[in-house]
Amino acid sequence: MKKIVLYLKLGIAWVINYIKDGKSLKHSLNLALLYEQLGLIFRAARIYHKNVNIFPDDPRSYYGIAILYDNNKRYQDAIIWFKKALAVDPKFVPAWFFIANTYNELNDKQVALECYKKTIELSPKNFWAYNNAGSICEEMDMNVEALQYFRKALEIIPKHHKVLFNMGVVFSKMGYEEKAQDYYWESIRGYKKYPYSFLNLSILYKDEEKLDRAILVISEGIRCNPSASFLYYNRACFLAMLGDTEEAFRDIVRAAQLNPVFLRYAEKDEELEKVRKHPGYQVLKKHLESKENPDK
Repeated sequence: MKKIVLYLKLGIAWVINYIKDGKSLKHSLNLALLYEQLGLIFRAARIYHKNVNIFPDDPRSYYGIAILYDNNKRYQDAIIWFKKALAVDPKFVPAWFFIANTYNELNDKQVALECYKKTIELSPKNFWAYNNAGSICEEMDMNVEALQYFRKALEIIPKHHKVLFNMGVVFSKMGYEEKAQDYYWESIRGYKKYPYSFLNLSILYKDEEKLDRAILVISEGIRCNPSASFLYYNRACFLAMLGDTEEAFRDIVRAAQLNPVFLRYAEKDEELEKVRKHPGYQVLKKHLESKENPDK
């Protein structure tokens, strides 16, 4: 139904753009965006390139080309066109934000952080710029700075589950486990469909040798996120540590069925040594291998 609506909008946009002879920037950009949303990338690109020639002083078409490259993981090409957009308008916030994302994808953390700072300077209420800047600071072990950015993000959207989770990560790294647990719990109370909060909280309890509590938390995570394969795998590890090999094996089956990579992890995991001796383990292994290599 959504695609049908998009095609209807595309038809209307095409007619308007035709009437305007492609010389209305507003309508041509709208048409290009609809082509993009429908996956008709080359048609969108043609419009953006045409607009660059007709409207060279507007950053949006340069930006549109950059986004097309970025979506196709051609990050260096994307950066070239983001920079062209910023050369036309140094205050064009979307280009600063997304060039930061692109530099982050290229693992150029410091440059990405500077671009997020510029985004924040131009757009002080940009929630995701604060959150992303905080995440980069956390990755660079700039923990105090990370917390500052996350707190700013929470001023814009209070109790956002992702930011609360990120703060839990930072406090855990800093050795404040109880504070980290509080933030993970707050994240879970706000949004139960984010499985990583359950995972990290359960691991903290496991590290404190509170395995029963760890299993309760991760089991609730599985109930709320039944397709999160990594939750089953980690619960299997907890159960194996308690000596419940049968239930641990069942969780390995569930994890491997959702994502076969977890069987490879299980092959090397010391905590799952007894699980590998379960009578059904080799059967599971052969079954998954036959699915991956049906011709053998």
